[in-house]
Amino acid sequence: MQFPIQFGNEIRIVSKISTFSAQHRAIIEQASYQDRHLVLPDLRWRSVFLGAGEEKAVFCVCDHEQHVFALEVINERTYLNGRFVGGDYFCDLRVPGLANRKLNPDAFAGLMFTGKVRVREFVYGYEWARFQFDPRRSSWIDNILTLWLQTVFAAQFQRYHAHYQDVHDRNVMFELRHTSASGFPVLVRDCSGRFIVYRVGIQPIDVR
Repeated sequence: MQFPIQFGNEIRIVSKISTFSAQHRAIIEQASYQDRHLVLPDLRWRSVFLGAGEEKAVFCVCDHEQHVFALEVINERTYLNGRFVGGDYFCDLRVPGLANRKLNPDAFAGLMFTGKVRVREFVYGYEWARFQFDPRRSSWIDNILTLWLQTVFAAQFQRYHAHYQDVHDRNVMFELRHTSASGFPVLVRDCSGRFIVYRVGIQPIDVR
């Protein structure tokens, strides 16, 4: 499935990566973190920050063939081995340019990278706490869609909560899927402004 993602001022039509090659590994191993941005040696590649907690930050990375994956940049001192239980991990790497770097360089304390990264499947969608009809802006429709989808998937969310530790509204995602996949059909807009129907399911991305 192809979908658009915005990287700065550029919108790319992308799809999930299926094979993480030796070339991919070599490029990630040369990554660094400067001015609050992930810096990659291949200028055809792009990245965007997705979010962070106490133990890691997550970036969406797009390669030169418009394939995307998630890059988890970890603080091993506080890492509790949160797992993406329903999808694929591709590899773990040691990246010298991401060692001893703060997520926020101006902060007295906060997340400090140690150089370990994990490469995993990217999940296209929104956190359990907030589904959006249009990623470019918030509106009253978001509240209605969020409450409706939370009701639809309440039993499945509770099963995750009963089976795993640390399940909350930031580490379970409403995943936007192809119409041939399982899930409930929802009409939304994408970041290019196009109306499109996806199937929505839920996906835990960081549970133990």
